[in-house]
Amino acid sequence: MTGPERAVSSARSALRALLAGEALVAEDVGPAFVGAAELLADAALARRVREQGAAVVVAREPSPTLLRALRERPPALLVIAGAELPAGVTTRTLGPAAQVIVEGGELVIVAPDREALGGLRAAFQTAGAAPRLSLSPAPAWLPEWLMAPELAGCRTTGMVPAHSLHAGWARWARAAGTRQVVVPLGVEAPRVDHPRHPSLGPAAAAHALERLTGPVFPSPGVLVLLLNAQSMAQGTGLSEHVQEGMSEETSAATALWRQARRALPLQGDERGMEAPHPGLPAGAPTDAFLAQRALLRRERAEALARAAADEPAPTIDAAALARAEEVLRSAGQALSEHESKVVLRGFGIEVTRQAVAGSASGAAQFAEQIGFPVVLKAVSPDLRRKQELGAVVLDLTTSAAVRRAYATIVANVEERAPTAHLDGVLVAEQIGEGLEIHCGAVALQTGETALFGRALAGAQEVVLRLSPLDPAEAMLFAQAIVAGVPLRRKDDPGLRELAGLFLRLDALVRHFGAASADSEGRLELVDLSPVRLCAGPRGYVTLDARIVQRAHLEGL
Repeated sequence: MTGPERAVSSARSALRALLAGEALVAEDVGPAFVGAAELLADAALARRVREQGAAVVVAREPSPTLLRALRERPPALLVIAGAELPAGVTTRTLGPAAQVIVEGGELVIVAPDREALGGLRAAFQTAGAAPRLSLSPAPAWLPEWLMAPELAGCRTTGMVPAHSLHAGWARWARAAGTRQVVVPLGVEAPRVDHPRHPSLGPAAAAHALERLTGPVFPSPGVLVLLLNAQSMAQGTGLSEHVQEGMSEETSAATALWRQARRALPLQGDERGMEAPHPGLPAGAPTDAFLAQRALLRRERAEALARAAADEPAPTIDAAALARAEEVLRSAGQALSEHESKVVLRGFGIEVTRQAVAGSASGAAQFAEQIGFPVVLKAVSPDLRRKQELGAVVLDLTTSAAVRRAYATIVANVEERAPTAHLDGVLVAEQIGEGLEIHCGAVALQTGETALFGRALAGAQEVVLRLSPLDPAEAMLFAQAIVAGVPLRRKDDPGLRELAGLFLRLDALVRHFGAASADSEGRLELVDLSPVRLCAGPRGYVTLDARIVQRAHLEGL
C-alpha cells in the first residue's frame, strides 16, 4: 500500500469509528464533542491509548501522560477542543477549538469556527434539514471523508477558508455536483504567471466549488435556499417561474427586492431577476435575492453542460503533432513566441499566420504572402516587455512600411536591450477587433495542471479548472470566463468556439504529461495573451503565446 493509500485508509477508519460512536473522549471536553462515545478520565484515556490504541481520540488540553501515549500509538484522528494544538504529535489533527457533532441525518456541515458552525446548524435545522456530521474548523483532509462510502448519500454545505483548500477539493466538487454548496473564504487572486505558486491550488478548488452557481455570499440563509432548491432549478425553469410570479404589489418584500436590484445593478439586471421567485421565502428577501441569482446561474450552467455533453473530442493532425513534439524536444526551457505557436498549431489551436524573417526584404516578402495589414515583433527569449522596448510595430499596410519597421525594431533592441539575443523578426497577420481573453495552463504545487482564463474587459477575475476537461466542463469554463463581461459585441462568437479552444489546450497539456496527483507534467506554463475572439470560421486567433517547460536535465 502506497503512502497516499495508507493516508486515505487511515482517514476512513477514523470516520467509521466516529460515526459508529467508537471515539475515546476525555471527560473535560464538554459540548465540543456530541455523539456516542466512551468518556474517560485523562489517566484512563492514556492507558487505553497505550495498551489498545484508538481510531479517534478527543481531548481538550492533553496532559503530558496522554501526549506520550499519543506519540507512542498515534490514533487515526486526534480532535483538540482546546485553544492550542499540541507539539510533537504527527497524527492527523482536527483543531484547535474543534467541535464535532455526530447525528442521524443526511447532511454534512463544515465551518471555519464554532460560531459559524452554530449559525449554519441553526439555519438548516429551522429549515427541517437533519445533519449527520457537523465539524469545525474546516480541515484540509475533509474531501477524503466526503468521498467515503459512509457519507455517500449525504449532501454537504458550509464554508471553508482558503488555507484549507487544495486541488483535492476540486476533484470532489466535480463529482458531488449539486449535492454540495460549499463557500470558499478569503481566496487570493491566483498567480497564474508563476508555476507552482501557493495561490493556485486554493483558487482551483474555490472555482470548482463555484462552477455551477458562481460566487455565493456566505450567509446561512443563502446556503439553505441553494441546497434545498435543487428541484426548483431542475424543473420547468427558474426564469419562466419568475416571469409567471411577477406582480405590481407593493409589499415590503417586493420593495426590498427592487432596492436590491438598484444597489446591485449588474446582478439585478440579469434575466430572471425581475421579481422574486414565488417558491423562495418572502420573509428573507435579502437571502432570496442572493440565492435566486445563484440558482439562475446553476440552471443555465446545467443546461450548457447537457447541451455540450455529446460534443466530439477535438481531432489532432498527426503531421502537425509530430512537428510540435519535435519543436518542444529541441527547444530550451522558455520557448520563443514562434516556437510556442508551432506547438499550439500542432493541436489545432488557431494562431496568427506568421513567419520569422532574418532581413528587411525577407520580412516584406512574408508580409505579401500573409496579406496586409501585418504586425512585426522581435523574436527573442530575453525580451518580455517588447512593446515598451519598441520591439513591436502594428498596422503595417505596405512592403515599404514593413522594411522600415524591421530596421526600427532591430535598432531599438540593440539600443535598449543590448544583451538580448535577437533570433529574427516575426511577421504576423493583424487580427480585427474582438473580445480578448488571457488564458493558458499552469503547473500546481502537486504537479497537476490547471487551465486558466479571464476576459480582458474590465477587472475580471481569473478562473481556473483542473485538467482533464470534458466537453461539458469546457463549456462551463468558457461561460465562467465571459459571464462577467458587461458588454459583448454582436459578432463575438458563442461559447462553443471558446470551449473548443480549451479542449485543445487541455489535449496539449495532457499529451505532454499533464499530471495526476502521482506524476509530474512536462509543461510548467502555457500562456496565451491575448486570444482574440473574432467573427468568421476561425472563431478566435491567438495573438501572442509563451510556453515554459521543465528542464531537460530533469530527465524528460
